[in-house]
Amino acid sequence: MQTISEKTGMIRDALRLIEASRDDLPDALARIADFILREPEVAVRASMSDLAVLSGSGEASIARFCRKLGFDGFPAFKIALASDIAYRNGAQPRETDLGTRISDAVRATVDGIPEADLREIADRLRAARHIDIFGSGVSGIVAQLYAYRFSRIGLVARGLQDPVVAEEIAGALDAHSVYMTISETGLTARTERMLSIAGERGAYRVAVSGRRIADLGRLCEKILIATPLSPLPERGELGPVVAKLVLCELLAERVRCGG
Repeated sequence: MQTISEKTGMIRDALRLIEASRDDLPDALARIADFILREPEVAVRASMSDLAVLSGSGEASIARFCRKLGFDGFPAFKIALASDIAYRNGAQPRETDLGTRISDAVRATVDGIPEADLREIADRLRAARHIDIFGSGVSGIVAQLYAYRFSRIGLVARGLQDPVVAEEIAGALDAHSVYMTISETGLTARTERMLSIAGERGAYRVAVSGRRIADLGRLCEKILIATPLSPLPERGELGPVVAKLVLCELLAERVRCGG
């Protein structure tokens, strides 16, 4: 069940959540996302059947879209969308320079992570026999940084970038292991496979993600969302890394302070 902090973050960032998830959606759901992003004021006043017609989809697709974003249903999604629109209309105009985009994302990340989740993960990290952290591409570099930071506070951690190697050594995972994945898109085929293997071995699983993907919840015990930059970065930009490193520091701080 979502905490008040998680719900508040989703309510205030409903449009950003749609924007961040859009590229991972199948065509039918992507059409819904495109219409809502283009006409949020119209979408929020529409019934489910109206929105289905306006977006060129079906009511079943609308329901799937809401669940995919992590909402209980269409009514909960409309409440979040209405609240986000009201919040944006009442907020002061903000600059869009890089520094502001990064600081906004970091602030939203820190505000959106439930303290109870940080403490639970910190407890697991502290008690773990070893910690494996997997990521591909730039996320693999971030995984190495997580492993370095955790090692500096006395934990046994290693960052993994090669999926073949990661799968080969997954046999050593057990109930005393913590398995973390780092990803900007939330769920890739490699991430899904590694989390599935870790779960079969009994490891405690944590996903650090730039997007809240509904399917990710069934694959891990905890999800830490690094709020994406707004507007979304171009391919190759390193700005999204900053929020993930802040999450690492939040965990390290709680490990050192005893949770």
